[in-house]
Amino acid sequence: MPASTSNATSRPRADQRDTAVSMVDRVALILNVFDEPGKHLRLDQIAGRTGLPRSSVHRILKQLHSAGLLQHRPDGYALAASPLPVTRMVDHSQLRSVASPTLSRLHADTGLVVHLGVLFGGDVVYLDKVAGRNSAVVPTRVAGHSPAHASALGKTMLAQLPAEEVDAVLGPRLTRSTRSTISDLETLHRELARIRSRHGLAYDNEELAIGLTSVAAPLRSADGEVAGLSLTGAVPLHRLQRTAPFVIRAARHISQQLGSRETGARDSASIAPSHAQATDNLLSRVLRTLTSDAWV
Repeated sequence: MPASTSNATSRPRADQRDTAVSMVDRVALILNVFDEPGKHLRLDQIAGRTGLPRSSVHRILKQLHSAGLLQHRPDGYALAASPLPVTRMVDHSQLRSVASPTLSRLHADTGLVVHLGVLFGGDVVYLDKVAGRNSAVVPTRVAGHSPAHASALGKTMLAQLPAEEVDAVLGPRLTRSTRSTISDLETLHRELARIRSRHGLAYDNEELAIGLTSVAAPLRSADGEVAGLSLTGAVPLHRLQRTAPFVIRAARHISQQLGSRETGARDSASIAPSHAQATDNLLSRVLRTLTSDAWV
């Protein structure tokens, strides 16, 4: 009797091990079809190349996408993981905590949507969004993704990377979000060169979503991690450009608080903390005295 009980209890464990191995094999089989950087494959293509049932492939792809290992775009799935330092899975709680007061103030002063984001593969991941009543106008969400090459926030961070790393992150093909989206690497590299000449300041004019413009600046922590800060709204680009000094100052302020040696040394040599706070208060008061149409 004990022997039969032992056999009965051992059989489910063996089945569980077989199921686990089978799942690992299926995941490996699916990931191995992405054998080129930047390759995008549709569900039917992946099912055909792996020989797995379409329903099983779809379920595994959704799980890999939720885990951040795959990107899902209109033209299919692609690997999201990258060995580059800017895509490490790190704890961003300190960055969000430090940046939060500045994000709230920038939104209060301008009335525009404020984003804080980092790079993950070829995408921007939004760590924070301060939108108020304009939340529905800008189709983004915290923890959501968007193509880095299609937004000011993404481009300001891509501009901090060497050209070969940009190529490795994005792959050979750039997807279009709108008719204005940059869709080839040569044009993108020219744009990134212009952004570097402006010390990281980036713009997009309806490149991510029709009717929306954005301005962004990079920020960097003490350990070298690159992030970005942006203002977005349904306003003409020439008006949004006038907010650039506020965006740059906000990004530098956050970098200083994070202990970035680069921005901290530069700004501390020219602006005393008390003077910086006084300037912030003055700018805030001026902006709040203007109407929504005149603040620019």
